[in-house]
Amino acid sequence: MSSERQLHSFSSSTVTVLISVFLVMFIISQAPHHHHHASAARIMETDNHDPFSDISNRVNLSVYYESLCPYCANFIVNHLVNIFQTDLINIVNLRLIPWGNTQIQPNDTWICQHGIDECKLDVTEACAINEWPKVETHFRFIYCVERLHLMNKHTQWQSCFASNGFDPKPLDNCYNNGLGYQLEKTYADETSNLNPRHKFVPWVLVNNFPLQQDYQNFVGYICKAYRGGYKKPNACKSSTTSTFLTINSSEAAPISTPQVTNP
Repeated sequence: MSSERQLHSFSSSTVTVLISVFLVMFIISQAPHHHHHASAARIMETDNHDPFSDISNRVNLSVYYESLCPYCANFIVNHLVNIFQTDLINIVNLRLIPWGNTQIQPNDTWICQHGIDECKLDVTEACAINEWPKVETHFRFIYCVERLHLMNKHTQWQSCFASNGFDPKPLDNCYNNGLGYQLEKTYADETSNLNPRHKFVPWVLVNNFPLQQDYQNFVGYICKAYRGGYKKPNACKSSTTSTFLTINSSEAAPISTPQVTNP
């Protein structure tokens, strides 16, 4: 009987010790596991735009547009956004140039094709590009503004700060201290020096090659232009790529004589 008690006592102690050991091992094993996921999340956040080493081989995609052009807004919201929703952004250097068909008069006044609101929003979007240089960040803001425009709500554009968690102060400062206007003049010079000259907006270039009326086929052009040492993105291999390769050639805003003069 005494030996049975000792055996029972020994067995209970052994079980207790084993449970304790397993608990300690479990806790230790979990610590690096969580750390690994946290690191992976940070890597995805910081390196999603740059997973390759051959940065110089990225394809340059330049979009010349104006903020209240409905064709530009449609392109940005319904087509250009696809490079962020696929892995295409990993091989692309995207530049947005908000000037479009705006004209500068001899007395230095600006004439914007869609009125004074467009002049203001062009400057605002130029400030967003300058103050938030990471393309994913400023595109998110511009996408929000252009989406509101498609909904006939562009006057509510300031809601894009709160809805995206942006601090409005950098853009307010850029707009009010004159930097935004200097940025726009730089964009004006760049747009006027295009060769060939732009005929309408949006005017899309892939590696400085103007797509002209074929601009909605930009995905196909990017895939063909990529010469990097890594495999092409899935977006270039997917059969769904054909959905991007459709265009209504009338969906472009030609250069016309603007009607609103802005002081």
